[in-house]
Amino acid sequence: MKKTKIAPQPGSPAQAHRLLPLGCFGTYLLGAVIFCTIATIGFGWLAKNIFANRFVAFDNSTILWLHGYWTPATSQLMLLLTTMGDPVVLVPLLGVVACFLLACGRWLDATGLLLAGGGSGLLNLLLKEIFQRVRPSLIDGPLHLTSYSFPSGHSMGAIACYGMLAYIGIRLLRNIRARTALGLAATILIVSIGVSRVYFGVHYPTDVLGGFLAGLIWLVFSIVVTQAAEWHARRIQQASSAPYSVPAP
Repeated sequence: MKKTKIAPQPGSPAQAHRLLPLGCFGTYLLGAVIFCTIATIGFGWLAKNIFANRFVAFDNSTILWLHGYWTPATSQLMLLLTTMGDPVVLVPLLGVVACFLLACGRWLDATGLLLAGGGSGLLNLLLKEIFQRVRPSLIDGPLHLTSYSFPSGHSMGAIACYGMLAYIGIRLLRNIRARTALGLAATILIVSIGVSRVYFGVHYPTDVLGGFLAGLIWLVFSIVVTQAAEWHARRIQQASSAPYSVPAP
C-alpha cells in the first residue's frame, strides 16, 4: 500500500510576522484585537457587578484599611503621587514631550502621544456620564471632589499617558536594562497613582481597576494606530524610493 505524503505548508510559526497579511503589523493588530476584546469583556463584567453591589464590602474595607496608614509623611507622598496623575501635570508634560519628538522628527510618536492623552481624557468623561457612580464618603480627606467616580480619571490617564511615554521610550532606547528600568518605573508610578486615589478616599478600588482597564484598552488602541501609521508611511516611502524598472519589449 502506497504511503500518502502530506505536503507541508509554507513557512513556520517563527516566520509568521513576515508571512501573515500586513506583515509584522498584522501580528500586532491580531494581538491587540484579542487583548482589547478580553479587556472590554472584563470592564463590562466589572461595571455590571459594581452596580449589582457585589463589591461593597471589598471597596469599603480597602479604603478603611489604607486609611489606617494615614500619617503626615505618607499623606505628602500620596499627594505628590496623585498630583502626577492630574491633568495639570499630564497636559504640560505631554505637550513638552510631543514638541521634543517633533523636533527630533518623530512626528508619528508625537501624534500617538497626544492621541493617548487626549483620547483617554475624553473617553473618561464619557464613561463617567454613562455610569454616574457617586464618589465614596467614608473618610474626611483633604480632597473634596464632586464629579462622578467610575472609572477613575487619574488611573485611566496615568496608564494611557505614562504607558505611551514608556512605550515610546522603550522603542528609542537600545540598552535592554534601560528599557526594563523604564518599563518598571512607569508601572510602579501608574499603580502608585491608583493607590493614592483610594488612600485619599476619593475613589473606590473598583474605580481604579476600571480606570486601569479602560486606560489600557485606549493605550493599546493608540499604539496600534501609531504603528499602523508608521507601517503605512514606511511602505509608501519604500515604494517611492524603489528603482523604476523598464518593462522588457
